Amino acid sequence: MLYLYEINKSMKPLIHLNYPINKDILLLESDKARENAKPWEGGNDYKIEDWLVSYYTSDYIEKIMKELNIVGKPRFFYQKSNFHLQPHKDFGTQCGVNILLSDDPVPINIEGEDYYYTQALINLQKEHSVKTDNKERILLKFSIPDKSFEQVAGEINYAVSS
Repeated sequence: MLYLYEINKSMKPLIHLNYPINKDILLLESDKARENAKPWEGGNDYKIEDWLVSYYTSDYIEKIMKELNIVGKPRFFYQKSNFHLQPHKDFGTQCGVNILLSDDPVPINIEGEDYYYTQALINLQKEHSVKTDNKERILLKFSIPDKSFEQVAGEINYAVSS
């Protein structure tokens, strides 16, 4: 048992993916989803006005999940320019697949280390943050609430070996 713990302890919190997305289709989908985007809300009427979310799916988004071999809750996030999403751990999500749709992606900082990616499986139980520059950051996120990062890492398709 200690041996498995050591493997998991040394696993990086982000695994790059190389799924062949059609970015044009996803940008059109994100435009449709934006029509219903609202500020992200936490408990106790806590809202983040510069971090919008839209719960949205389509046949194409469902196809991506199937081909990645994941079961998740899709949503688009829109992070306004020059906004710092403070360090946090996700609530109700163990890990997720993020697909960045905006150009010139800024890094995600996970436990003090910056990671650049365009699509990745991310351990969202590690403290992470994102600071945008002068451009909006748009991403499609598949939130995975019921499987650990390590479980999904062993099952997901299109993972890029380090």
